[in-house]
Amino acid sequence: MTPQELTKKLKTVAKEIQHDCANIIAETSVEYFKDSFKRKAFNGRSWKRTVKRTGSTLIESGNLMNSIRPTEVTDKKVVIAAGNEKVAYARVHNEGGVQYVKPHHRTGRNGKRHQVKAYSYKATKRQFMGQSQELNKLIQERIEKHLNQLLK
Repeated sequence: MTPQELTKKLKTVAKEIQHDCANIIAETSVEYFKDSFKRKAFNGRSWKRTVKRTGSTLIESGNLMNSIRPTEVTDKKVVIAAGNEKVAYARVHNEGGVQYVKPHHRTGRNGKRHQVKAYSYKATKRQFMGQSQELNKLIQERIEKHLNQLLK
């Protein structure tokens, strides 16, 4: 193998490793953020308790948790987002603040539909996404494990 061929091969392997690492970061992040709902905590800090009698905090339909997904995964950048047209409240729950709800229709327990007027509420911050030392450590461990497997 000539030095030029070796250089080309090393560049190819480096690109593959970079691509693998981006995918590891995306998968680990989504898993960690979704797991926040089970732990009811983020980065070692528990969420403020609710007066909710049934179900779990921030999980009624599962739409918020299930909306967490990678939106961009490149060799240089990984973006994870939450929310969609059904889950417009993702940001306000993650950061806290006032959520405005448009007028809409609801089906009651008796099966009849009724009009709900517009209203707003102050949402308590219950962070489930963002910078996390725990997540960084988990990503580092998974990347190291992957690199060790490649070097065997």
